[in-house]
Amino acid sequence: MGAPTASVRNIRLLSEHPRAFTPAEKALIQKVHGYMPQQQLLEILNERLACDLGPDEPQHTMEQLYAELSASEAVPAGGHDWASLRKLVATAKRAGVLDAVTRQVIDDFAVVFSLSSGQVLRLHDVLLRAKEGEDA
Repeated sequence: MGAPTASVRNIRLLSEHPRAFTPAEKALIQKVHGYMPQQQLLEILNERLACDLGPDEPQHTMEQLYAELSASEAVPAGGHDWASLRKLVATAKRAGVLDAVTRQVIDDFAVVFSLSSGQVLRLHDVLLRAKEGEDA
């Protein structure tokens, strides 16, 4: 028996885990996970992985996708309680979005979406106080 021939493929060990998602993949997941079935999203990610690194690269798993989605701490639609609001404000702080919120942005938002004066006052109260608490 001689040396292995070129036709012999390198076989990856089954214990190898797929690589972590890249920043580009994480951005894609965050942008489309609400619009696309998770299985379809996983198939697209794995197709990109195979094109980039070859068909022998271990594919991403559904568990890995679930972990990435839960790490984003997205507030479910319809979460109108205080706990959901706190999570949403905390996520906005981490993403740097809260830094961009000013009194003028809130007022412009109120005009575009025809908010009542009570809704505008609540937005000012919650968002601007959260921003002040961040600066303190």
